Amino acid sequence: MSSELAKLLEETFTKDSAEYAKRGFQRRVGYGKRPAIIHIDMANAWTRPGHAFSCAKMDTIIPACQALNEAARAKGVPVVYTTTAYEVTDPGKPSDMGLWVNKIPVELLVEGSEAVKIDSRIAPEPGELVITKKRASAFPGTNLQQFLTANRIDTVIVTGVTAAGCVRHTVEDAIAEGFRPIVVREAVGDRVDGVVEWNLFDIDAKFGDVEPLSAVLAYLDGLPKFSETTTP
Repeated sequence: MSSELAKLLEETFTKDSAEYAKRGFQRRVGYGKRPAIIHIDMANAWTRPGHAFSCAKMDTIIPACQALNEAARAKGVPVVYTTTAYEVTDPGKPSDMGLWVNKIPVELLVEGSEAVKIDSRIAPEPGELVITKKRASAFPGTNLQQFLTANRIDTVIVTGVTAAGCVRHTVEDAIAEGFRPIVVREAVGDRVDGVVEWNLFDIDAKFGDVEPLSAVLAYLDGLPKFSETTTP
């Protein structure tokens, strides 16, 4: 991001923060007692270069996700992954792509292809849930809410891509369904300059808490073992 754009965003956010605060926005939802990590679309089509969906700053996002996984697994905190993929991508046949294909090239996201596999640098361990979704949010049409509810999760720590799309919509649905969304600032990306910064600012004002990686790691490190926690 250019220095000129960074300066403009900083000035805008300072002004907008004051306006939001005056209106009673920017409250904190806070951390709960039983979290889960949810990595949104950290699959090769988004994390590796050369794809239509490739996102920037993976040199920061991947290490952040690795650190979160290590801290979560040490406490037995569930780690969940999503990818987006479609079984029928032939434009001449009835398809599970819906109308989204009229906006973006989702026909490239073929179920079972290398493109939609989770990036090996943050690969799921045996027993960790990988959800294939068809929409932007990780909630509609999937078993994510059932999984979180059954495991008495009250907090979702969200990473991934994109800030303006699948991350944002997942956070919006999470708080609507009664989960505390915590978005890790260093672990969220997008494709074009300014989009991450603006969406994190707006998410933090309305839908969830955007927190630095250091704070989220400190929270995870301070938790008891997941198996030792009681029903909230």
